[in-house]
Amino acid sequence: MPAEAFGVMHSATHPARDQRRRSARRACSLDVTVRTGDGDYSATLNELSAGGMGLRIGALMALKPGTQLLITHPQLGEVPCVLRWAMHPRYGAEFQASSQTLARALALYDTLPPAPDEII
Repeated sequence: MPAEAFGVMHSATHPARDQRRRSARRACSLDVTVRTGDGDYSATLNELSAGGMGLRIGALMALKPGTQLLITHPQLGEVPCVLRWAMHPRYGAEFQASSQTLARALALYDTLPPAPDEII
């Protein structure tokens, strides 16, 4: 049965495969630059999938879902994204990029070790 805390209903968490994710994610820890309309910020890319990424941004920012971002990393190049969720300091972004950029993201994804539940 869900519990209520501070007016928010909480229920049991489910493994990642039960969540509404379109593709598997792999953990990583890569320094990236996030460009918004307000400037550039340092961040850490901590999850990568074929369709997007999870970020940690230390700077206090008021980013909201729908914000356009430009993520820069030497192996990825410049990757345009749209912010899908925000829970400071964690953020989730979806790629809004060309097939060439997505191919670089997939190549980087393939170099990361699989999650334990992906190993057969």
